[in-house]
Amino acid sequence: MISYLKLGALVGGMTLALAACGNQPDQGSVLNAIKGGALKKSRETSAVPTAEELSRNIGLALKNTDKRLAIAVVENRNSFTFLTEVANNGAYSTWGSPDRRTISEKNGVVTATRGLGADLMSAEVSNSLALIVNRRSGNASRTHVYLNGENQEQIMQLTCSIKALGAESIAIGEISGTVTVLVEECSGPNVAFENTYKVTPSGRIVQSRQWLGPVNGYLTIQKLR
Repeated sequence: MISYLKLGALVGGMTLALAACGNQPDQGSVLNAIKGGALKKSRETSAVPTAEELSRNIGLALKNTDKRLAIAVVENRNSFTFLTEVANNGAYSTWGSPDRRTISEKNGVVTATRGLGADLMSAEVSNSLALIVNRRSGNASRTHVYLNGENQEQIMQLTCSIKALGAESIAIGEISGTVTVLVEECSGPNVAFENTYKVTPSGRIVQSRQWLGPVNGYLTIQKLR
């Protein structure tokens, strides 16, 4: 297995220690994932990162780049990293880690990963996305494509139910305001998962927890700019 999204130099040659990475959001996603055991304690410290340590280093990261910035936790890989937006083409954007692994999104919904192992090769998410960005409840379908051990495509058809749960306040890096929380429950042959999104009034997904696949599990990603 590869080591997922390891923390490293991100911008301007800045290198951050594991004990000093993260943010001070609504305390609901990245920090909770860390405290909940998604990340191992580092060798340099006897404690997981605090909100203050996370906030301080997010400030440093934002000062060292003018690109869009995010922080991501891969829950079952005991690792997290800052991501920068490395490409943008209309609704589609690609975010890269320091070690060149990438996550692609369509308006904030993950559509592909590369370099993670057992990658999500592509995802058709238009039905779900239409409801999510408009902060509406409803039913949708998804299609995920993976490669098996023989490098053949495996197509996963999913049916989903999306529910708008209400509003809450959020403060993440340079992002603050009121968001709508939505939950997307999906199921297919031998699989079921639940994605969570926090969406601004303009329809931007600024925080999410999304399922990447049977091997990789959940990715929590918070936009910082």
